[in-house]
Amino acid sequence: MSNNIIIFYYLAPLNQKYMDENLIPNIICELFETKKKVVIAGLGYFEITHQSASYDAETKILYPPVNFLYFKNLDIKSDSILEKNIAEKLNISEDEATEKILLWIDEVCMQLYENKCAVFGKTGEFFIDDEGKISFRLSDKTNRLKDSYGLKEIDL
Repeated sequence: MSNNIIIFYYLAPLNQKYMDENLIPNIICELFETKKKVVIAGLGYFEITHQSASYDAETKILYPPVNFLYFKNLDIKSDSILEKNIAEKLNISEDEATEKILLWIDEVCMQLYENKCAVFGKTGEFFIDDEGKISFRLSDKTNRLKDSYGLKEIDL
């Protein structure tokens, strides 16, 4: 009987959610407020690119300045920014934050394997592309540039 308890004790944590599934996506999205690049070691990195305001003379549409969010699936070494931010927010060590990130990456990979996609908060979803690589699709075309004050395209 004690063996069953021991086995249950060691298996239960593997089957439980390690934390709010949106915690890491939310922290990453918060980092976009101040960082142009957020590295997730073992998965890739998100990068924000800026596009200045533009005018399309043919369609007579004025486009506001905009920041676009891209994901690159590369095996890249951590710059520790994400780990430090999680450690600070959760009042834990950077090593514990790294473990939480690794658990979250495992969960993303498991969802990709089982469902072919993994939701990334309200921002979008990871999916497996035609080449078998992890890619990212935004849920909308949200302008991530606060200085645009939510301006939309203007039809002149």
